Amino acid sequence: MNIPELSIKNYQFTILVFVCLFVLGIGTFISMPRSEDPKLDIPIINVIAVYPGASPEDIESQVVDPIEEALNELDDIEELVTVVTDGVAKTELEFTYGFDADDKYEEVQAQLNSIKKDLPPDLFLLEANKVSTSTVAIFQLALVSETASYHELEEEGEKVKDVIEKVSGVKKVELIAFPEREVRIALDPVKMTEMNISLDDIENAVRSNNANIPGGAIKVSNKLFNVKTSGAYDEIDQISNTVVGSYMGKIIYLKNIASVFFEYEDDRYLARVNGENAIMLTVTQKSGRNIFDISEPIKEKLGSFKLKEGIKFKYISDQSASVEKRVSGFMTNLLQGIGLVGIIVFLILGIRSSSIVMMAIPLSIIIGLWIVCSFGFGLQQMSIAGLVVALGLLVDNSIAIIENIERFLADGFTRKEAAIKGTAQLVAPITSATLTTVLAFIPIIMMPDTTGAFIKSLPVTVIATLAASLLIAVTLTPFLASKLLKSGSSTTVAKQETAAFKGIKRFVEGPYRKALGWAMDHKWLTISLATLSLFGSFALFPLVGVSFFPKAEKPQFQVTVNLPNGSNLDATDNAVKYVEAVLAGKEEVKYYTANIGKGNPRIYYNTMPRNYAPNYAEIFVVLHEYDVDGFYDLLSELRSEFNQYPEARINVREFVQGPPSEGPIALKIYGDDLEKLQHYSGLAEKILLNNPGAINVDNPLSINNTDLYFDINRDKSMMLGVPIHVVDKTIRSYVNGSTIGTYRDKNADEFDMVMRYDFNDRFSMQDFDRISVKSMSGHFIPLTQLANIEFEETPAQISHEDMDRVATILADVDQGTTLDAVVAELRNDLDNLDWEEGYSYTFKGELESREESFGGLGTASLLALLLIMGVLIIQFKSFSQPLIIFSALPLAMIGSILMLYVNGVSFSFTAFIGLISLIGIAINNSIVLVDFANRLRAEGKTIVEAVKQAAEVRFIPIVLTTVTTILGLLPLTLSGGSMWEPMGWTIIGGLLTSTFFVLLLVPILYQLMTREANETMVSYTDAN
Repeated sequence: MNIPELSIKNYQFTILVFVCLFVLGIGTFISMPRSEDPKLDIPIINVIAVYPGASPEDIESQVVDPIEEALNELDDIEELVTVVTDGVAKTELEFTYGFDADDKYEEVQAQLNSIKKDLPPDLFLLEANKVSTSTVAIFQLALVSETASYHELEEEGEKVKDVIEKVSGVKKVELIAFPEREVRIALDPVKMTEMNISLDDIENAVRSNNANIPGGAIKVSNKLFNVKTSGAYDEIDQISNTVVGSYMGKIIYLKNIASVFFEYEDDRYLARVNGENAIMLTVTQKSGRNIFDISEPIKEKLGSFKLKEGIKFKYISDQSASVEKRVSGFMTNLLQGIGLVGIIVFLILGIRSSSIVMMAIPLSIIIGLWIVCSFGFGLQQMSIAGLVVALGLLVDNSIAIIENIERFLADGFTRKEAAIKGTAQLVAPITSATLTTVLAFIPIIMMPDTTGAFIKSLPVTVIATLAASLLIAVTLTPFLASKLLKSGSSTTVAKQETAAFKGIKRFVEGPYRKALGWAMDHKWLTISLATLSLFGSFALFPLVGVSFFPKAEKPQFQVTVNLPNGSNLDATDNAVKYVEAVLAGKEEVKYYTANIGKGNPRIYYNTMPRNYAPNYAEIFVVLHEYDVDGFYDLLSELRSEFNQYPEARINVREFVQGPPSEGPIALKIYGDDLEKLQHYSGLAEKILLNNPGAINVDNPLSINNTDLYFDINRDKSMMLGVPIHVVDKTIRSYVNGSTIGTYRDKNADEFDMVMRYDFNDRFSMQDFDRISVKSMSGHFIPLTQLANIEFEETPAQISHEDMDRVATILADVDQGTTLDAVVAELRNDLDNLDWEEGYSYTFKGELESREESFGGLGTASLLALLLIMGVLIIQFKSFSQPLIIFSALPLAMIGSILMLYVNGVSFSFTAFIGLISLIGIAINNSIVLVDFANRLRAEGKTIVEAVKQAAEVRFIPIVLTTVTTILGLLPLTLSGGSMWEPMGWTIIGGLLTSTFFVLLLVPILYQLMTREANETMVSYTDAN
C-alpha cells in the first residue's frame, strides 16, 4: 500500500493531521517575532578605550599595545583591527565564524581584566561590546525644549525611562546626549602654593573623609546592634570644610584654596532636533520578541505621559514603522503572487482542479513558517522573500499530480483509482525534483561567514515550505481529487477542459509538435544555436556589471561633519549649524537630528555609532517620502552645497543593505613608518579625489594634529626632587581634571568629584605660569622651571591591522558607477606610484566582502551540483541521463544574464542567490520529462517515440509550473527595489530560456545519449 492510497483510505486521519498543522501554524504566525532585518550574532567584539587628552601615539603605546598583546593570545581570531584617535582607541576583534559570540565575549572580558593594572589608572573608559542586530535601537526618542535646562530634561528623561523599562520585552533604555552633573573642586594654584598644599594633599584628604567603613556589630543582652560610623559625604558643605593641611599654625580647609559646587561636566556630546536642544532615549528589545508587542505598549504609555511645560516628545526613529512597512510590503507581494498564480491555474485547470492546487499554497506557507520559527527565525525581509521565492514552486507538485490524475480519469478509471495511480506514478519523480531544489539551497545555509548568516533564513524558509508542499501533494491532494474531481470517459473529461487548456493542447499538437520535429531533424544545428546563445550571454556579462548589496532605499540618510583635527566642540557646532540651516530650507526634509561630538545612536542593523570626538558630528535626516530620482537629486544637491563649506569636510551618506562592511572602497596601505604612511595615503587620496566615481573620500592621515608638548628636563627634576610622574599628574589634573571620588547625596544619587583648575575661567597658556609642583623636600617648584612648552605635530589617527600599522582611506561609489570600474582605474594609478620596499596596498571593504561571499556562494553552488548529481545518478541508475537533465542549467544562464542586461540591473549577491535557486528549479522540468520518457520506453516504445510523447504530455505541467513560478516572483521583482530585483530577474530570465530549451534540446540530447537497448535504464512497472 503506497502513500496516496494510505492517505485516501485513512482520510479522517489525514484531515486531522493537516487541521492540527494548520492551527499550529496559524498560532506560530501570530506570535512569530517580527523585525526589519535578520538577527546577526556575529562573532565580533569591539573594545573601546577612552583616555581624554591623550594623543594617538600615547594611547598606542600605553593602551593599545597592552590590549592587543592580551587579545592576540585568544584562539580563533580572524582579524584584529585597531583605530586610535585623540583620546579614543577602538579595537575590533573578529573571530572565525561559527564560534559563540557570548563565549568569546567572556574570554575578551577576562583578558581585559587581567591587564587593567598595566593600563593608565586615569583611563576614563574600557569596555567590550558584542556586535549584534539585537543592540539596534528599536526606538530613538528625543525630549526637546527651547527653554528647559539639561537638568530639567534629564529629570523628565529619567521618568520616561522608568515608564518604558516596565514594558515587557524591553531589554535596555539609555538616556544620552546630555552632560552629567558633577561635584567640581575648582583649584586656585596660587593659593595652594602660598599655603603649601599639593594635589596629593587634597586628594588624600578628600578620599579619607569620603570613606564609608562599617563599624561592625555589638552584642547587648540578647540583641545584636550594627555599629554605623559617620560615613561618606552627603552634603556639599562637608566637602568644602574638609581639612587639607595646615599653614603657619592654622588649619587649611578645602574652601580656602578651592571652590566646591555642582556643575555640568564639560560638553562632549550635544544633540538637537530641528535646531532645538534635546536629550535622547534609545530602546532595545529582548531577543526573540515581537517588535509590535513592545512598540505598541510603549506608544500607549508615552501618549498618556504628561511632560513639563515647554518639553515635548519627538520620535527620531521608530523601527516598528519600518518593520510594518517592509513586512506588509512583502506580504502584499506574496498575496499578489498568490493571486496571479491562482488566476493562471484557474484559467488552465478549471475551478475544481485549481481549488485543489491552490489549497497547497496557504497550507505550505503556514506549515513552513512553523518549521522556520522552530529553527529560531522570525518574520523579516529574508524569510518573507524565501516565501515569495518558493511561492511558484509550492503548486508545482500538486499541478503535476492533478494533471496526471485527470489523464487517468480520461482513461476511464474511477476517481479513487485515478487519484491513487496518478499520484503513485509521480511520487518518485516529484520527490526527486523537490529534493534537487532542496539540495540547491542547503549549501547556502552552511555558508560559514557573516553574509551566510544574514541570508540564512531565506533558504531555510524555501526548504521548509517545499517540504510541506511535497507532503501535501502526495497526501492531501490525491484525497481531495478523489472527492472533488469529476470522473468519466475521455470525451466527458475533454468537455470539462477550460478554453485555455484546450488552447494549449492545440498549441502542443500543432506548432510545438512541428517545432520539436524540426529540432530533432536538425539536431546539431539546434545544439549549435543553443551553444552560441550561451556564449553570447557570457559576452554580455561584463556589461551587466557586478555589485554586492544595494542601497537601503529608505527615506533617510546621514550627514557626517569632520573638522580638522584639534578643532573643539564649538567649532564643530558652528559647522553643524550651517548644515542645519541648509536642511531647514529643503522641502523634502521632514526632520533632522544633530549629534555633535558623537555619532547618532545605532538605529540601523549594519552601522555602528561613532565614538566621542570633538571634531566630528553626525546629522540623521528623515524625508517625507522616498522617491528614487528625487532622493538622489537631493543628495547630489546637498553634496554640491556642502562642498562649498571651507572649514569642514561634510559628506552625505546613504544606508546600505547587507552585513556590516567598512565601506564600498577601503584602501589599505601597509608600512611601519607613520610619516611614510601619511605620504602614501596623501598620494592615494589625490588619486581618489580625481576619480569621478569616488565620493566622500576620507583620509584620516591627511592632516596632523598640533599638540602642546611638555619637554621635561629630567636631570633638573631629579636634582630638585620632583618625580617625573608628579609633573605629568599635575599637568593632567589642572588641564583635564582628575576624578578623585564619588559623592552620594541624600537621595542616593551619585556624582563624580572632579579636581581641576578653576572652572570659572578657560584654561590658557598663561595659566601654566601659575602652576607649581611640590618636591619631595616639601618645596614648591614652578612648572615652567621644570619643562619647556613646545608645539608639536602628531598623527591624527593611528591604525593597526593584526598588530601592524596601516593607513586606511575610505570612499563611497557614486550613483550610476560600479565599484569594479572605480577600483580598476584606481589600481592602475596606484601601481604607477613608486612604492618603497615594505610598503604595499590592497583593497578591502565591500570588494573583500564580496569576494569572500561570492567565493562562499561558488563553493555552495559546486556542492549543490555534486549533491544533486549524486541523487540523480542513484535515481536513474545512469551517468548519461543526469547529464541530460543538467543541460538545463547553462541554458538557464542565458536568460538570467539577458534579463539583467535588458533591465539595467547588476549581478549582485541576491542575483547569485537567484542563480543557485535555478540549480534546483530549472532541472525539475528536465527530471519530469526524462522520467516520463523512461516510463514510456519501459512500456515498449522506441527512444524517439518515448521522448516525443513525453515532451508533449509533460508540456502543460512544465509550462504551467514555469509560469506559476514566474508569476509568483513578479510582484517582488517589480516592487522589491534594488535588493530583490536582481534575484527576481535572474530566476525569471533563467526559467524562460531553460523551459524553452528543455522542451526542445532535452529531447535531442535524450535521443543522442540514450541507447536503444540501455541495460542501465531504470525499469518502470506499468502504472496501468
